[in-house]
Amino acid sequence: MKITVVTERGGQIVGTAHYVRSANPAAGHGGPIAGPDQSVHVIDLPSELEGIRDAKEFHRRLKPHLPSR
Repeated sequence: MKITVVTERGGQIVGTAHYVRSANPAAGHGGPIAGPDQSVHVIDLPSELEGIRDAKEFHRRLKPHLPSR
C-alpha cells in the first residue's frame, strides 16, 4: 500500500494519508499538500507498520523509511 507523508524541515512528520490514484485521469487527484518548508513523499508502507493505530508510535516507526533530505 502506498501512503503520502508530509514532513517539516528536519524530517518531523506532519501527517499521513492513503495514496489513491483516480481511475479517471481527467478527474485529477487530491490529497495532502505541503505548506511552506514542508515536503510530500509517496512511499510504500512497510507491512509491519500497517496495524499500528497510535499516531505517535506510527510516526516514530515510519520516520526511518522516509527519504533523507
